[in-house]
Amino acid sequence: MSALDIEYSYRYPFASSVELIANNGKLRLSVAEQAAQFPYFFEGTLLQPRATAQLLNMLAKVVSTRFYIPPAMLEKMIAARDPVITSGGGMLRFEGFSACCSAYARVDISPDSYRGEILGVGTTNVDFNSTMKSALSSIRDDEKIAISIGAEKMALTRGVDSIVEKKVNLPVRWLKGFVEVQSYQSSMEHRFTINKVETIRFLRSVPNRFTPRSTFWVIQSGKGLRFSQTPVQSSVKISGLNRLLILKQLAAFADELTIFADPRGEASEWQLRCGAITFTLSLTAESRRGFSGEGQALIALADAPENQIAQVRACLKWQSIVSVVEISKQTQLTEVTVRQLLSVLGTRGLVGFDLKAGAYFHREMPFDLERVEHMQPRLKAARLLVANGLVSVLSRNSDMNELEVRGTEVKHLVKLGQTGNRCTCQWYSKYQGLRGPCKHIIASVITLRGDDGEE
Repeated sequence: MSALDIEYSYRYPFASSVELIANNGKLRLSVAEQAAQFPYFFEGTLLQPRATAQLLNMLAKVVSTRFYIPPAMLEKMIAARDPVITSGGGMLRFEGFSACCSAYARVDISPDSYRGEILGVGTTNVDFNSTMKSALSSIRDDEKIAISIGAEKMALTRGVDSIVEKKVNLPVRWLKGFVEVQSYQSSMEHRFTINKVETIRFLRSVPNRFTPRSTFWVIQSGKGLRFSQTPVQSSVKISGLNRLLILKQLAAFADELTIFADPRGEASEWQLRCGAITFTLSLTAESRRGFSGEGQALIALADAPENQIAQVRACLKWQSIVSVVEISKQTQLTEVTVRQLLSVLGTRGLVGFDLKAGAYFHREMPFDLERVEHMQPRLKAARLLVANGLVSVLSRNSDMNELEVRGTEVKHLVKLGQTGNRCTCQWYSKYQGLRGPCKHIIASVITLRGDDGEE
């Protein structure tokens, strides 16, 4: 097993399956959570079998695609991985990252897209191999098909033929990606929503050939959208247009396209509504940047009052929409504090963010939550600076806090303020906070929290 993979053990009461009964798809997914009370977490008939199969196939394509290939990796491609499935609050969510982690995709199957009832809750992971993806791409609305999903393998049966693929391990980069992507999503702003006709027209305009590093901006053009090489107000920055070819292939199923963007232009999210199913594609500003290396969640990881985190976590009951107002009432914490704590829980894989609903949803990722911090070198370095007594508070006031962090040969001045944090180190000078905070800023945040008696 590769050092970049993590193996997990699940116990399932039976193999999951999808079968057609009277030309209606019946989906039955096994889950480790609450297995004694509920032998499966969903059983019902799919109302959009072909569209569902196509969207899941595109999710699988994202997961198996590397949109950016560093020179050192031309002969070391990462294999396809397995999407993560969550059931909770009536929703089924399939999610995963591209091999380069610059694209995050999710398929949200709402209760309006099936006839049945979700009886249990939980999170699991299944494998979509190339043969499986090929089979999904050719499913018809009137075809009889069976899919079985178990703890160690997945099988699709078409007539007398059966396609079987064993489960693959969850890559470490995915753990870091899940930690980071919700940090971007929760701060994104709505930019555009266009109807079916304009969606098809815009997606068909995505060029099949382009210079990988060329930067474009999506701007309003009448009732629709177009690409421009010049930014304007409310435009959406996008580089690596090859990632949008995923949406182009789904244009025929789309009823609406909604685009969200990070205020600083560092990420965007593209949502295709296909009937009662939504396909989400979240992208970093450049295909050579992966969500796994962004570092936006480092402050939340560092600045986490454990007693309050426990209060909010106790309120999570696999909701498809987590109500900040309700949790505030239950915990007697302010709504602002609850939102901050949900962001922290997001960094631990305990909630995701649904921009369509404008709210977090509860799911527990299938990985050891204690490993999250250990995979963050900047956070580990910051804690070491604090432990070695290399951080000193110079001044504190309501508008700005100044601290000194001693390095090997130089002292760094850190300013933490309501309008942003700054540092005199080379990391901050290069990225200006766009790739997350430097280790000196993180160490300063930890130090101030300790001075407040919260360590």
